[in-house]
Amino acid sequence: MKRQLSCFLLFFVVASILGCQKGDTGKDPDPQPSEMKTDAGYTFSLVLKPDRSLWSAGENLQGQLGSGTFTNRNSFLKITEGVSDISAGAFHTLVLKTDQTLWACGNNFYGQLGDGTFTNRNSLVKIADNVKAIGAGSYHSMVIKNDNSLWVCGNNEFGRLGDGTIISRNVLKKVADDVKLISGGSDHSLIVKSDNSLWACGGNAIGQLGDGTTNPSLVFKKIMENVSSVSAGYLYTMIVKNDNSLWACGINNNETLGTGNNNNQYALINITNNVKSVHAGWNHTFILKAHNSLWARGTNSQGQYGNGTYVGSSVFLKISDNIKQVSVGSNHSLVVKTDGTVWSCGLNNDGQLGNGGNTNSPILVPVSL
Repeated sequence: MKRQLSCFLLFFVVASILGCQKGDTGKDPDPQPSEMKTDAGYTFSLVLKPDRSLWSAGENLQGQLGSGTFTNRNSFLKITEGVSDISAGAFHTLVLKTDQTLWACGNNFYGQLGDGTFTNRNSLVKIADNVKAIGAGSYHSMVIKNDNSLWVCGNNEFGRLGDGTIISRNVLKKVADDVKLISGGSDHSLIVKSDNSLWACGGNAIGQLGDGTTNPSLVFKKIMENVSSVSAGYLYTMIVKNDNSLWACGINNNETLGTGNNNNQYALINITNNVKSVHAGWNHTFILKAHNSLWARGTNSQGQYGNGTYVGSSVFLKISDNIKQVSVGSNHSLVVKTDGTVWSCGLNNDGQLGNGGNTNSPILVPVSL
């Protein structure tokens, strides 16, 4: 128990500084039944198989794997069936089932599970009905219901819930209407409305809201038009516009934005073009371009690019072809190739690569499911 508590405190401090999520729900939330999907938390991994079964691996001290234990796993374990979408926070997991029910497990220190308690859960618990999309931030959660209303819970420091307060909530609260896309970051939140306008709220000390200031916002404020997808990372924001141009703002000390320098950006700027999707993480970012090519930039100190090196890049560097889907953890990455196979790379100290070992890998290695 003492070791578990010590590990919890260590990871809590680290994730509070570095935590974000990614769970790239700033895109179409529900993959087709024939597709594989992955999502990466801080040090754990989720896989949704084409048969709608959910599998998990990696760090589990908060119960985020949903396995009914608090034991780490270095290989993927089947958790449940009938799943339509997944989203990983820093240490918690959101699951959307095919009957449109929302389920959650893992860390609940700020009420991010939305079950009315602050108790960690090591098994999935039902939270809500009539849900169509989910998005986990580092310590907060966002869901879109069938009527396109946005509901939120969890940590509300800096106003990341967008409800006009800084009060954390352990039950879901409605904060907006007419929402179609969501993405939660470390201390900010992004939504896209049905008219393709981008709105943001929460912390803004490094310009992550993209409004040209460093002022936080307790409510969602309009930032930009003509947005097709969004991804909120650790203190930075990435968006793809309808013309497939990529835009970024926020922290850039690890050259995460791909501007070719390490200057923070307080307003959204155009980075590159011909982008299909973007996936922001803690210190590195992936994009998928036309013809399924994968590109990366930012930190690569643990081999999270998967290109066989530990050298980062200040501009997007091509990593691989034939990649259909990608997700970004703190220092690890997961990809789905066009043949439907799952591969992982990077840090593996908690078994987050899911390949049966605990050895880091600077190259993409296949995962057995």
